[in-house]
Amino acid sequence: LAQLPLSVIFGSKKSKDYVRREYKQYLQRFLSTSSGDDDDNDNVPIVITLASVIEFWTEDYTDTKRVWELVEPQLQPVDAEAIRMLESVRRLIQRLIRIDDGASSIPSEVLSTESGDAAAAAVGGQCCNSHSQNNERKLEISPAEVLYVVYLASLPSDVRRRIVYEKRGAARTAEEDETGSMIEADDATREQLLAEAALISYAIETCDFDL
Repeated sequence: LAQLPLSVIFGSKKSKDYVRREYKQYLQRFLSTSSGDDDDNDNVPIVITLASVIEFWTEDYTDTKRVWELVEPQLQPVDAEAIRMLESVRRLIQRLIRIDDGASSIPSEVLSTESGDAAAAAVGGQCCNSHSQNNERKLEISPAEVLYVVYLASLPSDVRRRIVYEKRGAARTAEEDETGSMIEADDATREQLLAEAALISYAIETCDFDL
């Protein structure tokens, strides 16, 4: 990235590059299995799904806190515009989770985006296990929302953009929104979500550059 965008959700630590390297190796296995020798499949797409990403970061759905080894929540914003953007991005993530084709195969508790218990689980993760004032100010976001952004970060940038913009528009009814026919979000919100995913993707891609 020539100039890295700013995140309103995540921060990361260089000391966690070993975790990123492990995940990068995991993703490379998908790459190697998606480029077979079949002449009819010269452009086989990468076989990476939301479920496969979540399986890795939750150790087969047993630990939703592990993803906090990859990223950590930012401090809660105080600027009104930053607060609005954060809320808009989170709503967009939650709606994209609901309409993901493979979501039905993932345990519902893993995909919970409710505040409260899910948020408490997030701030109880490894990144936030002390009781400093800064940790108390970290924003509340569920592991499921983080996992979805990691999923987007694991995809090629064109696929990522297509997913984020695919259901563009305003829902006319609650039912239409629930089924994912349309998702209300402005372009700035969609671009911010893409920026969040791009930052994680960049961190994963460059995690072994200094080895």
